[in-house]
Amino acid sequence: MKRFKNYLMYMAVLAMLMTACSKDEVDSIPTDDPEMATLNFGAVLNDLLEDSQTRQEMTLPDCSELVPSYVHVVLSGTTDVGSYEEPLEVGVNPTPGDYDDDGTEEYFTVESSDLELVPGPYSLDYFAVYDENDVLIWLAPYGESEYTTWVGSALPMDFDLGAGTKKYVDVEVLCFDDRTVNEFGYLFFDLHPTQAIEFCIFGNYCDDNGRHYPAEYSVNIWSGDDNTGDVIHSDVRNTVEMDANGDYSGTTVCVALPDVGGEDTVDNYYVEITLLNSDAYGDVTEEVIRSFTLTDVQVRSLFDGEDALDYWHFREGVGCATDTPPLTDNGTPPVIDVDTNIYIYFDSSGSMDATLSPLQEMRNTLLKDALIALYDNDEDAYDDKVKVISVPDERTFNMLNIQGETPSGNVIAMVFQDEAEYIYHPTSGPWDQNSPRTATYDTDITTLRSRLNSFPANYYRGIIFQVETTGHEAFGIFKSLIGYVENGTGNYSDSFGLSDRTEFGYNYEVTPSASASYYADLIVDALEDLGYEL
Repeated sequence: MKRFKNYLMYMAVLAMLMTACSKDEVDSIPTDDPEMATLNFGAVLNDLLEDSQTRQEMTLPDCSELVPSYVHVVLSGTTDVGSYEEPLEVGVNPTPGDYDDDGTEEYFTVESSDLELVPGPYSLDYFAVYDENDVLIWLAPYGESEYTTWVGSALPMDFDLGAGTKKYVDVEVLCFDDRTVNEFGYLFFDLHPTQAIEFCIFGNYCDDNGRHYPAEYSVNIWSGDDNTGDVIHSDVRNTVEMDANGDYSGTTVCVALPDVGGEDTVDNYYVEITLLNSDAYGDVTEEVIRSFTLTDVQVRSLFDGEDALDYWHFREGVGCATDTPPLTDNGTPPVIDVDTNIYIYFDSSGSMDATLSPLQEMRNTLLKDALIALYDNDEDAYDDKVKVISVPDERTFNMLNIQGETPSGNVIAMVFQDEAEYIYHPTSGPWDQNSPRTATYDTDITTLRSRLNSFPANYYRGIIFQVETTGHEAFGIFKSLIGYVENGTGNYSDSFGLSDRTEFGYNYEVTPSASASYYADLIVDALEDLGYEL
């Protein structure tokens, strides 16, 4: 093993090759069953120093001196063997030796009945090597990741098995480290299907005039509560490019976070987001704009069932309502006074009827207590201006449009809604941001935007409360719809969305049929987020 240690010192890279054969040829040895083929894998350290000059800009994980004990394998083809969730485990001979007299020691896998296969074409889709303590130490790179340039043949690897043969297949691997898991070309979930959670970030940049653009940014994530922990992801960037319609579109940064503790232990992740220059909005000061600690519980709260995931969303810039209170030309924030109309629209189509009573109770008691001073302590003025309005037609943006009214004073329109089935979206999938919009949606969003342009400064603010009713696919589709409108994605960008408007606030996953105090706190917080001083 002396040679092995020397390679660890100088190379930081390993390669698994066949036993008793070269890289250009594979031995076929008869097996006991002439109708079947038997497959084995061999391993040998390979000197890649000759390539170091052309690959010196890449950084590979450090190698350990752990000894291989078994491999995980996934094969597809004539007979599928294993899966990413449950790969086939095959033992490794614990005693390496120089079996082909080339001066280098080799490992090889032991016989396995699971690898006695029907002859035919196969593809090796996954190959990982573990030590006796179940630590992943070597991994074969996959696909088109940068790490594939370090090996002669990356996965997937195609080969044929002939009847009555025993075949050794060479597989080249690199040293593995969890911090570089994404560089190997697999999804983190493929490698650790029960030990990872996905986290997605989307951002907007707002210029001084309040115009919104998809933000260009990079993300660094460490384990723990600050940037002294282990690096999980480094300098992960999104892209912002002009689409076929001449509009700038931004991608989302989605990363896998190791859920080491599982459900019973809280894992912390420290996140830093850096705003970058972009062709969309020009040059900015490239600096960290967000730094915060997340728990695995908070990340999982963004999951919407098994197939959907909400984004963690940020807005940066003086024109963003959620970061800086919207101002008028003379620099004054919006106000609630005796002339302010607050219309709380309630979706009364039937699916959230139990929410109406606590909303009405809140309006008559707790919200009145919180706002009455702003109405000169005049209960009649409050009762006249602050209303809960039941609307059964599910036309969210018509409600935000105050149903075409233009009351005197100023207006805050709030909508509590859980779905807009058939009105704005279908009852079930497949459906996403690229699906066709409905004619009613186009009419309502166009009318609302036209009206917004006609209102004087600080006359209008709107808030959408997406109520998290469960049990029907349409509820999740509505939630996605509001996200598309807020972020201006797909068919809900530009004039068919609201990402460029600073008048709106968005609240997701509102609990249905909750207490009056819950809804009062929710509304007060939403008003403060829009810049009102209460």
